[in-house]
Amino acid sequence: MQANELLRDIEVYRSRMIKLASLSSFSNHQVIEASIELDNLINRYNTLTQKNRA
Repeated sequence: MQANELLRDIEVYRSRMIKLASLSSFSNHQVIEASIELDNLINRYNTLTQKNRA
């Protein structure tokens, strides 16, 4: 997956997490799942972009 695809997915999950949290709470299971996936995507993006800088 390329950096621009990861950025797109990061934005999708960020928006999803915010929407879910606004409808329930930050401790809602779906919000936590979205947060975990968002973290994974951000980590993958950081790993990919750091490799490209080196």
